Amino acid sequence: MSTPSRDESFATLLTRLRRDAGMTQERLADRAGLSVRAVSSLECGDRRPRRYTVERLAQALRLSAEQRAVLVATAEGDRRRLPEAPSLPTANASAGPLIGRVAEVEELRAHLAGAGPPVLAYAGEPGIGRSRLLAEAVAIGGGWGIPVLTAAARRGDEGYAPLVHALADHVRRTPAAALAAQVRDCAGLDLLLPELAGRVRRLPAPTFPAATLPVLSADQARRLAFDAAVRFVDAIAGTGRLVLVLDDVQWAGADAGDLLSHLVRRAGPQVRVVLAYRPADVVAGSRFAQCAEELGRLGMVRTRVLRPLPQSEALALVDATAGDTPLGAGRQARVVRRAAGVPLFLVELTRAAGQDESEDVPWHLRLAVGRELAALPRPVFALLQRMALIATTVAVERLIADDMPTDQLLEYLDVAMRFGILDETRRGFRFRYPLVREILAAGLGPGRRRLWLGGKAHPHD
Repeated sequence: MSTPSRDESFATLLTRLRRDAGMTQERLADRAGLSVRAVSSLECGDRRPRRYTVERLAQALRLSAEQRAVLVATAEGDRRRLPEAPSLPTANASAGPLIGRVAEVEELRAHLAGAGPPVLAYAGEPGIGRSRLLAEAVAIGGGWGIPVLTAAARRGDEGYAPLVHALADHVRRTPAAALAAQVRDCAGLDLLLPELAGRVRRLPAPTFPAATLPVLSADQARRLAFDAAVRFVDAIAGTGRLVLVLDDVQWAGADAGDLLSHLVRRAGPQVRVVLAYRPADVVAGSRFAQCAEELGRLGMVRTRVLRPLPQSEALALVDATAGDTPLGAGRQARVVRRAAGVPLFLVELTRAAGQDESEDVPWHLRLAVGRELAALPRPVFALLQRMALIATTVAVERLIADDMPTDQLLEYLDVAMRFGILDETRRGFRFRYPLVREILAAGLGPGRRRLWLGGKAHPHD
């Protein structure tokens, strides 16, 4: 096998080394204990190369010491060139005023002060206010002078994301002298955070008993990195507390749950975690879900399911958003009806109504809702479009077609309910949010409208 070149990108270098070894992506993934998707993402340049992954790949490829060093150095160079991961907004972002969450804010303050389990989790669908409460946690922690680490997961995240993104962001923001003091006793932290190589002059080296290991196994590297992360978090917290805020953890990497569970159980009561997730997108049986269940059994998580605002609080949010240019009673009532208590809908529809009397759905809100609907299985999306044309509430008998078995239809409806789009009532299946139905119906052309509405009986409105 040839010696790698330092001028290659990590993706190109890994691809060449794999081919030189005569391996397929599937074979390399199997030998390294990774998924085929992970190897493919690394070779396409879509995934950030982390130290623990690089070590697994080097062992699987049976690289020489020189080849291993070049592979590690190339990975670290790519890490420094890649864009940063998304972080959370601050509470003063254009998310609108925080109205109607008095009990939640009081609980959040008590949690950050050290009351209750170490993890406070917000569950809810898009627009319900999860990220707004996380932004409030950032603001409260910052106001109290508590170190706050934040990150948001993205679709397709793997490994330890977004937890390592929060730690990496702290590395980037912390002055070199302070960072050097925090990592002094954190041997092995660079296995998780290759960003350290560009910030501290010398990292501590792990020590072993008489029989020194020349190469750490994947399991040894993992345990070393996990314990180092605990010590790092302890050092950041100092004698006080540390707040870890994570958004959209339903998209967290497969190993993130293990690292978070280790931190929560080992870092002590000074670490307070606030996270948010969308229940419909949590993959049952995934490693992250298993870790969450484990923490729940241990009494280390308090979960709050966020509901739409009642009408009185919805009206208060509309008034607060409108500010000095209040809407008339009729337009205000229409905004409240269309939004059905969802804070994001209330804020954006109020802003649009104050600027345009046509009361069209703002394009960015239409795109946001459309993006969430597009993530549904195609047959479910098509069924919802058909229902949106028929009525707000549709009896199941209206939907039975000769080309679709009833049990399959009910399965599609179950998916729509799981994603919070439909509710089942005595009269049929009802759209939970009028605005979602409105956007679904607006996306259909006249031909399909005539086809689906032709010969239909009067709907249940």
